Amino acid sequence: MFSKIHDLVTESLTFYSRKGLKNCLNDKNSPILIQIIKYGFCGLLSTIIHVIIVYTLGSTINPAIGEHISKDLKESRTIINNVFAFILSNAIAFRLNINFVFNRGRHSNTKEIILFFTVSGVSFFSGLLSIPLVFDLIDSNKGIEHLANGAFIFSSALMNFICRKYIIFAK
Repeated sequence: MFSKIHDLVTESLTFYSRKGLKNCLNDKNSPILIQIIKYGFCGLLSTIIHVIIVYTLGSTINPAIGEHISKDLKESRTIINNVFAFILSNAIAFRLNINFVFNRGRHSNTKEIILFFTVSGVSFFSGLLSIPLVFDLIDSNKGIEHLANGAFIFSSALMNFICRKYIIFAK
């Protein structure tokens, strides 16, 4: 196992030293370790955008943060805020993934977009289901919205890479 990890790291470092940072970022046929790092970065950036939108909405337009808001209202608003954030962050994730991570061409552009949003939608709804679960499992109203948002992000992110890599963009 350690020899396989060593081989992956060696392959990635050799590729990086041969190609340089800019070419590593732009080469979609880079070693799997570099692809995972790029995908992780794109996912992290999309997640940060998602969180910023959720917390901006939750602090302003559709308040869902704070103990002064009832648990039931907080739950429904947390779901609504995550729906709005999903739309924008997922569009950004698509653009980042096609620019830096995955090769296009297995499907038409329209079909890729539909598949991307479908896979993301399935992941999104699994994450969305975790919000009421957290609200049901936790009796306290203090900070529950943060746990629910974290559960949403964690559960929806688990499915995305494999589905995107092997269903949408693999040739």
